[in-house]
Formats: sequence, C-alpha cells, structure tokens
Amino acid sequence: MTGMDEPQTGWLRYPLPMLLGDGARAGLGLLACLVPFLFARPVAWVGWILAAAALLFLLFGLRTALRAASRWRLDDDGLVLHGPIRRRLRWDGLTALKLRYYSTKRNRSGGWFVLNLTGAAGRMQLESPLPEFEVIAARAFDAAQAQGLTLDPVTEDNLAAMGLRRRGKDQGLA
Repeated sequence: MTGMDEPQTGWLRYPLPMLLGDGARAGLGLLACLVPFLFARPVAWVGWILAAAALLFLLFGLRTALRAASRWRLDDDGLVLHGPIRRRLRWDGLTALKLRYYSTKRNRSGGWFVLNLTGAAGRMQLESPLPEFEVIAARAFDAAQAQGLTLDPVTEDNLAAMGLRRRGKDQGLA
C-alpha cells in the first residue's frame, strides 16, 4: 500500500444522491427530446437530431441504472464487481491502468477522476464519486508497479495529483 487506509466498508456503491440526479437528468433529457414528436412533426433533420439525442439520454439512463444495481468490493487479491455484470480483477493479473480527470470548470477546480483497469477478466471502470475511490486507485497503482506496467504520462500526472508517486523516484514520475 502507499499509505492509504483500508476500506471501512464491505460493499461499495455509488452515492444515492448522485444516482438520483443522473437518473433525473436522463429522464428530463429523454422527455425533452421526445415531446416535440408528440406535439409537432419536426422537419426530418431536426427529427434525426432529436432522436440521436434521445438515444444518448436513454443510454445514460441505462448506465445510471446499471450503476445503481452494482456494488464493488476491494480485497487483498483484487476488486470484485457484483450486479448485472459480474467481474473479478486480480491485482496480480492487472495488465493496464489509466486514470483520467474530467474538469467541469475552466480553472480545473471541479471535476472527477475515471479509473480504467484491465486484466484477464476484462475491463473495469470506476469514477471518483465511488466511496474509497482513492484507496482503490492506490491499490491499483501498487499492483501496476508490482507488474512493471508502463503508464502513460497523463495517468502518471493524475496519480501524482492524487499524491501517488512511483517508488524509487526522487523527482517527478519518470
């Protein structure tokens, strides 16, 4: 470990207020795209744009429902996902790690991290609103170092922003 605490809970879920907010946004967006079809007959190109946007909101709603039905568990051997999709990623089988930051403000003061992990069992994606995200990222980083994985510069910069640096490096992340 890199000094982060062990998770305090058994199963981890995305926070309910976040899920409710995302569900509301998906529903309102879908409604806004479909209402014009009920009260008017949009011009063909406008109809296609509205239909494409409705599809995006539907997919966002399905993704939110999937998150609501899923739970995560961190243990000594890896990360387990239970829900409609079940997967287990073992730390000793980690083959890739990417950490991205998506800013919501121009000055980068607001935003969230997305952690992509790949292993023999497939790919897992977690976002920073998940409780214990920092602990999971630290464990994944330790596993990546143990496996000798090469990390891209963006991932290394984002890990450093979280306070995680490669072992044996005095300056920077080289």
